[in-house]
Amino acid sequence: MPFPTARAATIDPYDIAAVAVQVLLGGHDGQIHELTGPEFLLPADQVSVLAKVLGRNLHCHGMTDAETREEMDRTMPTEYVDAFFNFYGDGVLDESHVHPTVRNITRHEPRTFEQWTRAHGHEFQGPTANVRTPS
Repeated sequence: MPFPTARAATIDPYDIAAVAVQVLLGGHDGQIHELTGPEFLLPADQVSVLAKVLGRNLHCHGMTDAETREEMDRTMPTEYVDAFFNFYGDGVLDESHVHPTVRNITRHEPRTFEQWTRAHGHEFQGPTANVRTPS
């Protein structure tokens, strides 16, 4: 995992949609809403949640900066790689702040990463024994 110490208050797309509905219904002209999930997690924390929910033995291995840069250099322009290192490596972008926006606009608590994982856990399962391959 690149940038293993970068904390993020990951938001469930369901909550983004719920906020969008309310914003589109009106009363938010000119406002900028910062959306976050209800908690910040490290990448290793997210993998631990996935392991628990899926009942699998999963581990997160953080990549060094050199490994991260080498891998990213293969797939994107140097300017983008430098920006990622500026954001996450140097701490310019801090996505760990939790904002009450989802609750304030939708009147419900934002879903946690664990709730999202439970709702989508089936998507992490491998092919089932009942799947047939073409002959």
